[in-house]
Amino acid sequence: MRGIVNRRKLLSGFGWSSLLAAPVLAAAGQVKEYGSSDTKARDGLDLGSPEGNVIAMAKLTATLAPDGYKHGWYSGVLMAAVPGEAVRELVGVIGMSTQRLRAVPEQGGYQLLQKECGFFTDLATGKVLERWVNPYLNEAVEPFHIANPAVNRWILPQVKEERFYDRADGSVPASRPFVLPWRRAGDRLMLEQRTHFWAVNPLDPQLWRRESSGARIQVSDCMSYNARWSELSDPKRDSVEYDGHWVHVRPWQPWMLMGDRPGHCLYSAITGSALSARSVPAEIYELVRERLPDFLVPPTEVRKSEPSMIRFMRERKPAS
Repeated sequence: MRGIVNRRKLLSGFGWSSLLAAPVLAAAGQVKEYGSSDTKARDGLDLGSPEGNVIAMAKLTATLAPDGYKHGWYSGVLMAAVPGEAVRELVGVIGMSTQRLRAVPEQGGYQLLQKECGFFTDLATGKVLERWVNPYLNEAVEPFHIANPAVNRWILPQVKEERFYDRADGSVPASRPFVLPWRRAGDRLMLEQRTHFWAVNPLDPQLWRRESSGARIQVSDCMSYNARWSELSDPKRDSVEYDGHWVHVRPWQPWMLMGDRPGHCLYSAITGSALSARSVPAEIYELVRERLPDFLVPPTEVRKSEPSMIRFMRERKPAS
């Protein structure tokens, strides 16, 4: 037995496929390889099966070690995409997450319990912004930094969605196997997960006239992972390090006070993981240690996930 869930039982057949993020739109299929014909590790880790994907994503995003936890981090820029002009870089974005696995053997997998935090920074100095002059308004605004104590995700053989917002059409995605579109080139293993939704905006534009972009929100996330196949398929390893990239498309941040002006935010950031906080880039680790030290340890209990816009509504008042 390894980790919290008995791996032999987990790999021996408990259904078909699952989900990690909410919701991840990934095409089911076999591992696509380049320069190799080995699609299955000797220990039985098969990335063409839901069982193999549960183990792979648990090791990639967290650790199977009992009482263990892992960090993720990102560093990039927030840009403005406005019709009729070139995309403009506005502020830097840096942050990290800390997560652990909670076994759910009755469902054949895990729940990822995660905290995440992030900061908007000055592009020139890298310092955290307390005030920022919006170039589209020529007005000073107060950034609303990220501090989400509960961002839970499921890693199960059957996809289970955890919704942060109500879908605009009230629909619920159809169940599907958790088989992700992995790509392999020799010992390099790559994955991109894409999430898209059109949902009800929790910020009512009638109340939040300057903060809300409208009655509906369009959001996309694209996360890529790069790891080593030899490490992921090694049954002695409880966790595997990765590096990758994150692209995020969303309406204007409410703290920008852009209202329903044409355009949207575009994020682009490099990402990585670390089994020790000291292995997180120093400027990110030191910032979190100074400002939000509780975010260096994982959640101790299951709490309902809460996105930043809900916290914004609780902590801010509509601008005049």
